[in-house]
Amino acid sequence: MLNLKLKWSDTKPIRKLVYSLFFVGFLLGSLWLANIIYPLALPNQQEDFATVVLDDEGYPLRAFADKNGVWRYHVNLSEVSPEYLNALIAYEDRYFYRHFGVNPISFLRAAWQYLVNQRIISGGSTLTMQVARLLHPHERTLLGKLKQILRAFQLEWQLSKQEILSLYINYAPFGGTLEGVQAASYQYLRKPVSDLRPAEAALLAVLPQAPSYYRPDRHPQRATLARDKVIDRLARQGEWSQQKALRVKQEPVVVWEPEQPLAAPLLARRLKQENPHKAVIKTYIQRALQEQISRYVLDYAGLQGDAVSMAVLVVDNQTQHVISYVGSSSILDSSRAGHVDMVKAIRSPGSTLKPLLFGLAIDDNIIHSQSLLADVPRLNSRYKPGNFSHGFDGPVSATRALQRSLNIPFVQLIEAYGEQKFVNKLAHVLHPLSIPVNKANAAVILGGAGTSLQSLVSLHSSFANQGWVKPLVFEDTSDFESTKEKTQKSKQVGRRLMSEAAAWITWKTLTGLTPPEQFSWGLSKQKRPLLAWKTGTSWASRDAWAIGSSKQYTIGVWVGKPNGEPLRGSLGVTTAAPALFSILDMLQSEHTQSEIQQPKRPFTVEDKEICWPDGRSVNLVKSGCDRHLFAFTKDGVTPRTLQIESGFAFHNALENIIVDPNTQLRLLGQCGEVTGELKQVNVWPRQLEPWLPFKERRSARIPKYSEACLTIPKQEDVLTIVGIDNKQQIYRQHSEVIEKNIYATGAFGKVSWYLNGDNIGTQSAPLHLQLPIQLNGEMELVAVDEHGITGRVIFAIKDDLISSK
Repeated sequence: MLNLKLKWSDTKPIRKLVYSLFFVGFLLGSLWLANIIYPLALPNQQEDFATVVLDDEGYPLRAFADKNGVWRYHVNLSEVSPEYLNALIAYEDRYFYRHFGVNPISFLRAAWQYLVNQRIISGGSTLTMQVARLLHPHERTLLGKLKQILRAFQLEWQLSKQEILSLYINYAPFGGTLEGVQAASYQYLRKPVSDLRPAEAALLAVLPQAPSYYRPDRHPQRATLARDKVIDRLARQGEWSQQKALRVKQEPVVVWEPEQPLAAPLLARRLKQENPHKAVIKTYIQRALQEQISRYVLDYAGLQGDAVSMAVLVVDNQTQHVISYVGSSSILDSSRAGHVDMVKAIRSPGSTLKPLLFGLAIDDNIIHSQSLLADVPRLNSRYKPGNFSHGFDGPVSATRALQRSLNIPFVQLIEAYGEQKFVNKLAHVLHPLSIPVNKANAAVILGGAGTSLQSLVSLHSSFANQGWVKPLVFEDTSDFESTKEKTQKSKQVGRRLMSEAAAWITWKTLTGLTPPEQFSWGLSKQKRPLLAWKTGTSWASRDAWAIGSSKQYTIGVWVGKPNGEPLRGSLGVTTAAPALFSILDMLQSEHTQSEIQQPKRPFTVEDKEICWPDGRSVNLVKSGCDRHLFAFTKDGVTPRTLQIESGFAFHNALENIIVDPNTQLRLLGQCGEVTGELKQVNVWPRQLEPWLPFKERRSARIPKYSEACLTIPKQEDVLTIVGIDNKQQIYRQHSEVIEKNIYATGAFGKVSWYLNGDNIGTQSAPLHLQLPIQLNGEMELVAVDEHGITGRVIFAIKDDLISSK
């Protein structure tokens, strides 16, 4: 039998193993218990980071501090320069990827040096321990160090090395309220951490050791010495060659003084409000262009007077990316309400909606580009506006009406198209108008509704986008989208507002406007792109607008007072249009000749020779073509001329009359049904008579009634103004007020009188006309009776030079 008895001395190895296992178990149990009692609290990265809004190249436009006022910009490890990560790990924690949170060798070495020298010679903390201290600050005592070690173990248990390193680069202190290497890189070096050079990487690697002491903008010599320590260690460890180390050391420490960026501040505020939980928001703003336009807006608004603000929006038509967003003259100027974002403010659009109606009316076959419209007094219409140009033009083409922004023809057009239908069209493309009591009327087309600069820019960009209205893109989310989302987004082309043909015809028509006089000699005609532009002025000059589209860009400009007070004497064409062309020149200075093009003409656009007054193509008009014009048409469709003040109805340019074959005098039906012959006469709309040459008037084409008829109706529908002769010149003596009694002979019922387009009275009695001293030059006086018969005289008021002497 074996002797199984062991001596006490023989059990010593077993006892050591048991004690060791017990110690390890006790230690692990203690750590487990400590982990339960003192759980690790990881930071809430949605709340701990400042929100930073970036430009198209990743540079900050504006940043918003976190709830504690700390500027900490989130960055992923993949976005950090490898030079920085290499320098950081080599200098701070060479064995970071090998230890379990604590490096025993470094820790014991640091402890021994402290005991011998009674001061800290070298740190024993690993990067994990530094993260533990950042997340859970502690007192510099033995108990505090033990807590730090516990937290380091917890970090290693719960997180990967990459996650721990990510915490360090985002929470490390860099002086003052700056935390995280991305914030430090932007503030000190004006660049993202992805672009660091070796010398800059070494500097930022050492700054967290003593951020205030080494702060490079205040203590560049200290910062240089600290940086060189990092470089020397990298060379000793073989991370860098000696040649590289010497070369990098020769680079001086030059940094910017930290300041918070403030470019596109209102866009940044807007995107932060829309994305409250995002730490990094990227835009398509082009910084150089944004700053150039911002400086221009600040100066230009200041020249317009006190309390005047201004907004500019620039969009790339190919992508709908917003590349410049200036919401006010200056966010810092409270006297101009600079905090109010006028890009999205609801204001009266003035005449800027007219091009949209022009294109939609072409699509509905109501007009072509040269359709005959009437700029005459409106008698029976629900709405009777005037023109900014003063006076009436009589017969005008749709093109001329749009280019001159005549109000009355567009009231005629919207009544034919349908006021509510027009409003519904804009709502369909997600740009509804704000209308009082939600009831559309003809005033909508002249600014009697509310919209915003961003809506106008989006709508006008459709002229360069084949009639599609696409949503403006303010934020670059491509880094956060899946492949599926990107594919779906690429298919989202918006909603169609009008056909490609109607969009092109409208765009082409708007390019015919002459730029403001001060820009006639700006960029040469060969260099300046074609710009389809339109201005608008709201009632009482509260808003001045200019919207323009080239093939590549759509630009919107608003000028006015945010509080709604009138800007006296301000017009879109004189106040906003000069800014529009200045910004166009800023854009074109960066682009080549090859980019200066126009949208491609669709094959559905056909040139047609048309006739006035009928309105149709010459091959459809049997007789009586007084005027020939060449029009752009959609699919060759040439609708008839619209009737005036009759809604959606067309004018019949041929009138049937019976004449005596011998005398050619007109006969009535009852006295000419046997001997008379039928004759067709080409006639213009009756309301246009006073503006027509004599040969085109009815009195020149329709003969008088023959006396052979027993009953003869009124021979002519003529209203004659008596008291002032046509083309009369009236001389004013001694600055007197000129007074005259004016009569309308041949009128039926009450007469409406218009002086230079303004209604000055409707009455049965003669007009007592008073011409104060402010009125000089050519005048137009128009009278309209209850049957719509119109009379017109042109006269001039001049100062009597002899009496004035």
